[in-house]
Amino acid sequence: MKNKLLWIITLLPTIVTCAIIPFMDNKIPMHYDAVGNIDRWGSKYENLIFPVIIIVMTLFWKFIMNYFRKKQASNHDEKTIKEAQQNENVIYYTAIGMAILFSIMHYTMMYSSFIETKNNMANMAIDINTVTNIVVGVLLIVIGNIMPKSRRNSIVGVRTVWSMKSDITWAKSNRFGGISLIISGLFIILESAIIGGLKSTIIMLTIIIVDGIVLMIYSYQISKKYCGK
Repeated sequence: MKNKLLWIITLLPTIVTCAIIPFMDNKIPMHYDAVGNIDRWGSKYENLIFPVIIIVMTLFWKFIMNYFRKKQASNHDEKTIKEAQQNENVIYYTAIGMAILFSIMHYTMMYSSFIETKNNMANMAIDINTVTNIVVGVLLIVIGNIMPKSRRNSIVGVRTVWSMKSDITWAKSNRFGGISLIISGLFIILESAIIGGLKSTIIMLTIIIVDGIVLMIYSYQISKKYCGK
């Protein structure tokens, strides 16, 4: 059932796009400059690129989920099996969240290009920067809620040299990382809604970089406290 739900959400953008494409003009806006002016027109079939990316993204997550599933089947240690199950669930909900949020982004961009074509506009009808940044903010909140549930591994979570030292450093680093991502996500949503445009994208990237640096410093401090180095 979980597998079916993931693929329904993943394939829906492709189905919706294929249903809408026949009603669109052959040439539609496909790219914008820094201030939102349309600087490239392309084929309406280019709308299928994003749905294909979503499918590839889900295939990637499925590959990782299968890795943890095989790990469960090949181990007899109860702790290892439970950790693999937990990590598989974390990846599953991450895949669901990303598929939904990227689908929203795709629908918004397609609707914007439809309005621009219909009204013969020279710039974007909907601020794609703002929509993209808000989607990133929501995604960080989703990941922030999921990440503390992961168990020590080399694929998902706050994976630094220091967080991998022990189960304690992993748990504390990822718990802090989850809270940090949620706060960063909220700030990104707020500043994107207020500022918008290219400036909000620059601020978003700055917040993410600062968040990453803070996570590394915290992970190092936790390792130093519990592992002595």
